[in-house]
Amino acid sequence: MLQLDADLRRVETERELIYYLANETRSVLGFRQAFVLRKRRNWSLEAVSSVTNFDRNAPINRQIQQLVSNLSKGPDDGKVQRLRLDADDRLDALCQHMFLNAVWMPLKTREGTAFAGLLILHENEWSDGAVPLLERVAEAGAHAWWALKGRALTRRRWLPGRIVMPIVLLLLFAAGFWQAPLTVLAPAEVSGRHSVAISVPMEGVIDSIEVTPNQPVTAGMVLARLEDTELRNALAIAERKVTVADARLSQLQNASFADPTAARELKVAAAEFALAQSERELAQERLARTEIVTKIDGIAVFDDPQALTGRPVSVGERLMEVVSPDSLEFTIRLPVIDNINLYEGSKVRVFLDSDPLSPIKATLSRTSYRAVTQPDGSFAYTLAARMQDDPELQEVRIGAYGTAQLYGQYHSIHFIIFRRPLSWLRQTFGV
Repeated sequence: MLQLDADLRRVETERELIYYLANETRSVLGFRQAFVLRKRRNWSLEAVSSVTNFDRNAPINRQIQQLVSNLSKGPDDGKVQRLRLDADDRLDALCQHMFLNAVWMPLKTREGTAFAGLLILHENEWSDGAVPLLERVAEAGAHAWWALKGRALTRRRWLPGRIVMPIVLLLLFAAGFWQAPLTVLAPAEVSGRHSVAISVPMEGVIDSIEVTPNQPVTAGMVLARLEDTELRNALAIAERKVTVADARLSQLQNASFADPTAARELKVAAAEFALAQSERELAQERLARTEIVTKIDGIAVFDDPQALTGRPVSVGERLMEVVSPDSLEFTIRLPVIDNINLYEGSKVRVFLDSDPLSPIKATLSRTSYRAVTQPDGSFAYTLAARMQDDPELQEVRIGAYGTAQLYGQYHSIHFIIFRRPLSWLRQTFGV
């Protein structure tokens, strides 16, 4: 018995304790077969001596559970009871068992409530002198079990699983009729509501970029310069042509008083002088256009100045964008597959990658009715949303990326969950 107490104190898990009570107590009690049962809502068989696996639905095991359930309802449910398995004719499987003499050893909590028990069998009748030993073993097993699980042993379910599961499923089905807004997610970018695209006014080669990305610029400031060597030479030639034409015109004007031939050529010289002046003005205008300037105040938005320097460009090619920092908005690209009914004024929440824990509230200000091709080859609708709280924009920079949550019309939870599968069924099978 001392060895049994020592072994029970070293048990670390509940499963190990159940196995120990079913098998290792044989050295103290001397039984032939033992059954360990536990009470949750009803009594259930946990272990059978000398076997590792057993069938709870076997006739002998089911009648063992029924026998213990009947004993727990009697007046002596908390005491060690000696009995015979053939006492009840209705338990036919037990009446045919080879070991008919049994002892029921309830394992009780400190309050005296039986939470488990040990049913041991023997071919000989149990004597009165064995009862104190049986009670001592039951107390030791109950104490070890209580030390492992504590108050969890007396915890009961209010309803059995066969009742809880249908109720849970019914509640989930009923909750599906709850109305909630249909929401979708789409990538978003901080852009300017008032912006000017800086494009190339003439064909040429980029000589230099005079600003850095996200640099504040003012109206009239030079942003970039085109290669102007050829245009400067053309302007110098045009100025010389003006000088030559002016000299010839002056010569003919002086000679026209005495020479009729000079008088006849005077109009031609005047026309040539006017043409030379026009060519000079054109050369000056073309040379002036090599300096690309901005017409508004704002922030220069572009990628890499080194990638632009030295690159040949054509007329109308976009170099950068000047955005006014006082009028920011979100440009949202909604994929075609996520398209829902959205209207101007719909609620939008934006989670920027730089601060995902602080969503920014916005309202939808512009929608598009036609999807356009994106750089990755996909199609998406371009939407715009304006912030509701302007002070929040002070910490938002142009070009920041994030994710926008768009709120659409209210639908049932069932529709929100099964919208995608139903759409796939419609498009695939037409049902």
